[in-house]
Amino acid sequence: MSTSLLYHGLSVRGYRYLKTEYVKDGVVFHIKKSEGKVKCVSCGSREVIKFGGIRRRVKTLPIGFRLVWLEMHLHRIKCKECGWLGLEPLKLSEPKKSWTRALGRYILGMLKHMTIKSVAGHLRMSWDTVKDIHKWALKKRFKNRPLKHLRYLGVDEVAVRKGHRYLTIVLDLESGAVVWVKEGRDKGSLEEFIKRLKRSGAKIKGIAMDMWPPYMSVVLNHYPSSVLVFDHYHVISDYNRTLDALRNQEARVAPVRDKRVYKGMRYLLLRGAEKLESNENGKAKLSELLKLNESLNVAYILKEELREFWSCGDIKEGREYLDNWLKKAWGSGIELLTKFANRLSSHRSGLLNYFKHHITTAKVEGVNNKIKTLKRMAYGFRDMEYFKLRIYALHEATYALIG
Repeated sequence: MSTSLLYHGLSVRGYRYLKTEYVKDGVVFHIKKSEGKVKCVSCGSREVIKFGGIRRRVKTLPIGFRLVWLEMHLHRIKCKECGWLGLEPLKLSEPKKSWTRALGRYILGMLKHMTIKSVAGHLRMSWDTVKDIHKWALKKRFKNRPLKHLRYLGVDEVAVRKGHRYLTIVLDLESGAVVWVKEGRDKGSLEEFIKRLKRSGAKIKGIAMDMWPPYMSVVLNHYPSSVLVFDHYHVISDYNRTLDALRNQEARVAPVRDKRVYKGMRYLLLRGAEKLESNENGKAKLSELLKLNESLNVAYILKEELREFWSCGDIKEGREYLDNWLKKAWGSGIELLTKFANRLSSHRSGLLNYFKHHITTAKVEGVNNKIKTLKRMAYGFRDMEYFKLRIYALHEATYALIG
């Protein structure tokens, strides 16, 4: 067989063909280092003495449905120049690996379009071997991620285990790539990244997040308040929790004859008004409740008005709109709304910064959903390091996220 096939088909360079061996599962090509290619590992001299040797078999690219191995005949060598004594290096595979670099590249290319299970089945390899190849490549690739190009970031947490176990996720809002994953959602889970970001010299313009105090304090310790943008999805979610608490409070003190009106109303109260347009029965029930309870009626109207805040044309209009909304909330006389308005007022700069940067954590929420799917379909990850590495590569996956 011509050595050209090994060179062009299997990316074998610097070796000569010896023979072909046919085994039950495929084909084994025996190869040997070309004359003149053997050199000292220590000093690079080609003045070496070859004596004895061993054979080493590694898996390489398949040919059709046939599995292929390379069996390399390796020499023990002694250098005449420096006296180094040892086994000639194996250039086709990584140290202590049973697969060639060419097969590794092939597997990584397939993993962008297929799952580990599918790749392992196609190549008749174990799931663990394919996973180890993927993990090794991801570690090598993401070991030193560049940060200097970053301008707009999104920060959020995602629950990965029961018992309030979280991961802090930082996303590049321009490329959609995850640039930081750390266990926990306290100051320490973000502090290390922010310090690296500062050292990299990145010109950060905006960071979108919710109003979680540990994240806020870390960012404000290193950047001016002008970069902090509070995400409207989380603000509305916070308000909805306040509105639901008010519903429960009012239902507890309502007369017995009216309690039925409060039942099953959580969904209708918290949904946007536009999503109830086609639900005539739902609109009728909501209208009955709001006519019955003035406090809920005021809180519901304020919810819809707060949602319109992010539709303001510029920061000046936004400031006037927010001030007017806060006055209404404070003037409502409803304790829960007053507390929420106080909190919102203390974070007004982060709210108004939206009109400078127009960024949200919507992309981060999308990534969080992918992470949950990845975890659920893989029945959880026992290897947390590999799980985090998979998250870094999420934006490249073009297939359904399964383990």
